[in-house]
Amino acid sequence: MKVVGRRVLAANVVLACLAMSTARAAPVAREMTLEQAMAQARKANRNLVALRAHLAQAQTNLDLAWSALFPTVAAQGKYTRNNIAFGFPISATETLTVQPKNELDGVISFTMPLIAPSATVALQAVKSSVLASEADFETSQNTVLFSVAQAFYAAASTDEVMLARLSAIEVARATLQYAQTRYKNGSVTKVDVDRAELALIGAEQAARESRFAREQAYRALATLIQSERDFKVRVVPATATEESGGLELALRLRPEFRALELATRSADAQGRAQAWRWAPSLSAFGNLRAFNYDNFAAERHAWAVGLQLDWVLYDGGVRDAQRHLANAQSQEAAAQSAVLRDAIADDLSNGHGLLDTKRYAQQAAERSVALALETLQLVRTQYEAGNSAQIDLLQAQDGLVAAEETLAQAHFEVALADLTLRRAAGTFPGRP
Repeated sequence: MKVVGRRVLAANVVLACLAMSTARAAPVAREMTLEQAMAQARKANRNLVALRAHLAQAQTNLDLAWSALFPTVAAQGKYTRNNIAFGFPISATETLTVQPKNELDGVISFTMPLIAPSATVALQAVKSSVLASEADFETSQNTVLFSVAQAFYAAASTDEVMLARLSAIEVARATLQYAQTRYKNGSVTKVDVDRAELALIGAEQAARESRFAREQAYRALATLIQSERDFKVRVVPATATEESGGLELALRLRPEFRALELATRSADAQGRAQAWRWAPSLSAFGNLRAFNYDNFAAERHAWAVGLQLDWVLYDGGVRDAQRHLANAQSQEAAAQSAVLRDAIADDLSNGHGLLDTKRYAQQAAERSVALALETLQLVRTQYEAGNSAQIDLLQAQDGLVAAEETLAQAHFEVALADLTLRRAAGTFPGRP
């Protein structure tokens, strides 16, 4: 009971020290969960801002594709200063002016495609291409969010290591105080005091290194999510990992696989569009003119409408070359889809195995901490009774710290393995 009470007191002191050291490093105003960190990254991460701008550029291609099927309307106004005015007398009182001194012309014209097979098929290709770009953006976003999740759990791991280091300082300080007391009583030599002081110095230095690693991890996370360093991560206890629905479901959920399928579809449509360029196209046209002089019909306006058939009979092989290029791109995307399918299948199998292995490692680490704590309590009791050497006590202290650090690393590796499996199954990060 004496040892347990001392351990509880030490734990309270550790928590107080941790709170004070954290307050000195950076005022903690709020806690942040993984979901909140990813939501912040979606809004502010600089890479995602650039990717959204790139996606907006790709989406403008759809407007350009539609423009090939819309009518075009143009207007023109013109002023001409002629050197002389010229006209024909058509009666004793009337003159047909065909060239005034100051000539004004105005024209409005339009062109409307009626039958344009290649443009229609090309529109389908662009739609698929834009959808592929959106899937590529989702893939890149998931990659960024995966980095955010890794940084989040790394920061949580440093918190846990820092707590273990501060606990080690309190334990080492208690050992030093006890050694000093026994030295004054003449129960031990100065060597025991020096060893205990050396252990305390080592524990304090290890805490400084852990504090630096902690600040470094938090700084990396804050940079990724573009946030001030005014938060402390809070790991929400994970629920049981939902079973993946197998390879086919993962393929439907993975945006990179969807992007390759859409790229294949876009390339196929591009090939068909190039083939349809051998067909003629039919369009309507019209124009309206107004001017300040007379034409030969004695009117000052004119209009015309009609149909126009365009048929490129020979272009030096450009259409066939572009069709062959599109077909080759389609085959490349299809082959990449097959490669990615195999990779996802392997990732799912490896992910399940890795997660199971890391969970067993975490259980082993938890058991090691319990055994190390029990060993420390027993050795301390024996040391206080004079039945154990101080070196055994110091080794037991080091063993507890090492076990606690191993447990912190195990927590991080389990979280990372879970993230990796969820990413392989297409369920990470989930919908915002």
